[in-house]
Amino acid sequence: MHPGQYLSEGTYLTSLQGVDDTAYVDFAVAQQIAAGLRAGDKVQVLTASADPVVATIMATDARVDPTTRNASVRAKVSDAKLAPPPGSSVRVQVPAGVLRLAVAIPASALRKGPGGDYVFVVEQDKDNKARAQQRPVQVEALAGDEVVIRDGLVAGEQVATSGSFKLRDAVLVSVIPKPESVAANSGAAAHVAL
Repeated sequence: MHPGQYLSEGTYLTSLQGVDDTAYVDFAVAQQIAAGLRAGDKVQVLTASADPVVATIMATDARVDPTTRNASVRAKVSDAKLAPPPGSSVRVQVPAGVLRLAVAIPASALRKGPGGDYVFVVEQDKDNKARAQQRPVQVEALAGDEVVIRDGLVAGEQVATSGSFKLRDAVLVSVIPKPESVAANSGAAAHVAL
């Protein structure tokens, strides 16, 4: 470029990169979610290679894009060392709705039947022997390899996962402990053997 050169409207000249101690993440959310966000709310910024980074919402755009019905949000990562590099593609987890505790079980534990969804809960009988008890459940949602149960189970109950397709109500079972690494991730599941 040279002095006096004519530039069309919207011509991209250069990008400016800040070098201060904070980094910003700009992202878009649906207008219904944006309506519930406030400055100071926390979000998680996820990249493919690093651990999630917590960011604080600084501002939400007052206008909504008429085409996408999304609003722009800016969050600040206070420690620039943890922030993703400029221009990175990231995912942002935004809290939406009311938080509540839920019971999640492996998808392999859920059985489908004419009466609806059910699981086999491993319970001790009067002789202190493990038995599989069929229990109807209501499914809330699927989350990867897990099923979120709305009703029918209480946290901490053991459900049959491997081999549950062979079970029937009140059959004796033997609980096989999971390896340490797997057991740490799923507290309500149990492998069973007939």
